Amino acid sequence: MACHQRLMSTRHGQAAPPAGGHIVSTNRADGQMTLVVRTDVPDRAPHDPAWAVSPLPLEDIVLAYMSRRTTSVSRPTIALETLR
Repeated sequence: MACHQRLMSTRHGQAAPPAGGHIVSTNRADGQMTLVVRTDVPDRAPHDPAWAVSPLPLEDIVLAYMSRRTTSVSRPTIALETLR
């Protein structure tokens, strides 16, 4: 959990995502951009003054991963046999 942080910026569209983290989810609303970022080192948030950093509870981390969009959804193929 310590590797995840919430980053918020009021510079909607002007603030580039900070280096040093993997973006888990992005939300843009009301002139604000909010990112959930995973870093490789616990408790090390990317250092960028354009972003306010706060810790995340487990529930928010899980929801961030669950809300991720996937580009390809693999669905299992079911083979049906006809019995005679």
